[in-house]
Amino acid sequence: MNLTPFESEIVDSILWQVEGFKIGRVTERATNRILRATIRRIRPRLIARSEAANEDSREIDHAVPLKVLCRHILSSPDLDRSKLETILQEWLVTVELAASEHGILQKCGLGSRMPQDWDGVDPLARYRIAAIRIRAA
Repeated sequence: MNLTPFESEIVDSILWQVEGFKIGRVTERATNRILRATIRRIRPRLIARSEAANEDSREIDHAVPLKVLCRHILSSPDLDRSKLETILQEWLVTVELAASEHGILQKCGLGSRMPQDWDGVDPLARYRIAAIRIRAA
């Protein structure tokens, strides 16, 4: 993963925060809030855009919601820098959507969730379930 020096410091901060949670210094709720705010400072990879997204009405959506990403980070055994960078590389990705498509995700119950049968591999699974047509960025 190509990180800027600032993003590299953020990765160190995430590791420090997770360690604090695992030894009981910080609650899970506080840790999740801090992780979401911290992760937002790392530039995600843009991997796709919906066919309905146009120049005038594009919005950026995390393909894997930050809530799901944080849960995965906190539950990863033996988390180290290498594992964390791999998780961020694979799961911290975005998709450009038309403004109306956020509502479609909400109606499908996928606004901040991945599908229940998600394999943990395909970051575009929410859009497929919601019948949002996606093309590569």
